Amino acid sequence: MRIEIREVDETNIEDMISVCNPPTISEAYKKGVEIKRAWLLEMLRTYGDVGFVGYFNGKPAVQLLTYPEKADPTSLKRENVLVVNCIYNPLLEAQRKGIARTMVEKLIEKARGKYEFLVTHAFETGEFLSQAEFFKRLGFREITKEDLYYSFSGRELKEPYSGFWKGGEEYKRNDKDIGKVFLFYEPTCPFTYLWAQRSKEIVKEIAPELEIRMLNGWEHPEEFVSRGRNWMLVNGIPIKSLPIEREKFREELVIAIKT
Repeated sequence: MRIEIREVDETNIEDMISVCNPPTISEAYKKGVEIKRAWLLEMLRTYGDVGFVGYFNGKPAVQLLTYPEKADPTSLKRENVLVVNCIYNPLLEAQRKGIARTMVEKLIEKARGKYEFLVTHAFETGEFLSQAEFFKRLGFREITKEDLYYSFSGRELKEPYSGFWKGGEEYKRNDKDIGKVFLFYEPTCPFTYLWAQRSKEIVKEIAPELEIRMLNGWEHPEEFVSRGRNWMLVNGIPIKSLPIEREKFREELVIAIKT
C-alpha cells in the first residue's frame, strides 16, 4: 500500500479534477470540467494554492479543495478565513486508510499563521462518514449543525460561510421573475453545471415558453445573492430538489410553473 499527498499545482490539476469524475461523462459534465479547470488555474495564479490531492497506489483518490473566502464574490470576503469547499474520497479501496484525515492535518499546518479560521459547510452526500462528524474529530467547532470552523486563535466565529452548497434562503417572490427560470452553477464543481444543464432541458420539455437564464454565480454574484442564494428559481419560486431526484424534481417544477 502506497499513499502520497501532494499540494495541487499546475502539473496535477487534472488529478484533482479526476477524483470526482462519474463513470459516464456527458458533454455537460465536460463543460463543467472546463469551467473548474479555468477556475483552478485562476486561484493558483492569484492565491498560490487550492488544496491537496491524495494518491493511493499511484492513483488520484482523494481531493481536498480550498480557497480564500475573499476570492468568492458572493461571500462575506473575510481576509482571515480559508474555505474548505469539500473533501471527497470515492475510491472504496482508499477509504479508512487515514488519507483524508492526514490531508486536513496538513492543511491545518499549512494555514496556521496565514489565516485565523478555516470554515466549511459539511453538506451530506449520503456516502461514507458524516462530513460534520469527520471535521469535528479534527478539532472543528459547530456554528450550526452543518457549518463548522477551525480557530487558530481560539476566538469564536459566529458567521458561517455562505457557499453554494448551503440551502437557499427565504426568497420574496419578485414580479420581474415571473415567466423566467434562473439556474445558477459555480466554478468549483462540474456537477453544478451538469445539474443546471439537465434542469434546463427538463424545463424545456415541460414549459418551452419560459425564458431560461443559466448563470455562473461567481460571475453574476448580485443575481445569485439577490435571489436568496437559491440554485434554481422558476416563476420566482425556489426549487429545492435536484434533477437526480427525478419525479420529485418534476413535480416541484410543475407546481412552480402553474403558480
